[in-house]
Amino acid sequence: MNTAHTLAGSGSLQDPAHPPQPSAPRAPSPTPCRMAATGTCPVPDLCRNIRNDGRQSLPVNGIDRRTIHRGQSLYRAGDACVNLYLLYAGSMKQRITNCVGMEQIASFPMAGALLGLDGIETGKYMCTAIALEDSLVCVLPFADLVARSRGDPMAVLQLNKAIARETNHYRRLLLVLASMNSEERIANFLLDISERMATSGYSPRELVLKMTREDIALHLGMKLETVSRAFTRLQLARILDVRRRHLSIRNPEALSRLGASQ
Repeated sequence: MNTAHTLAGSGSLQDPAHPPQPSAPRAPSPTPCRMAATGTCPVPDLCRNIRNDGRQSLPVNGIDRRTIHRGQSLYRAGDACVNLYLLYAGSMKQRITNCVGMEQIASFPMAGALLGLDGIETGKYMCTAIALEDSLVCVLPFADLVARSRGDPMAVLQLNKAIARETNHYRRLLLVLASMNSEERIANFLLDISERMATSGYSPRELVLKMTREDIALHLGMKLETVSRAFTRLQLARILDVRRRHLSIRNPEALSRLGASQ
């Protein structure tokens, strides 16, 4: 047998005089946007065709996505409002601190929320946005949004709707703080979380709260001890099953009656 011919014909050896050239690395395929695919993005026209300034690797249709780890700040009160942020996955809390150090948790945004709207009026963020868990945000440069909105009525409408949702959230919160007792506040708060979980495709009755009870107290204008007692009473009434941050809504009708007392 002609060994040289056999080996050469098998293609199992390489010619040392002509080593193979490394192939060029393939560009990663764009990751499909889950929100766009499911129609759950509240501002699809704001996200579309955001420019790449060359400083970032923009992996998804020209959108810069950033991971914010649990406990990290997305932005702080007083920072220049350079970007708006669409919360693609995860959850956050927005904290306001006044001049004497008193704190209020303004909201607990979940996936689909548009963050940074509080910075539009003055050009500086009024809140500090902190991740309650590892979260993913789409970065929307504000200057680009303004430029694009001049010729895109749908983008303007979506931004106006997002601002209106933010305004209505604070109106509802003021009504809760002014007219509800402790158990009614907790019930209303849980109903809001439940509804948002259902909208995102999760169970509206099995909740894992990412925020602490201290966060809830700062949001609802209550003391920590009052929050704990309210949860205990709701459990004794067989409305909730409470296991630390894991909650099961056992009686949704009773919770709705209690939380709709406004």
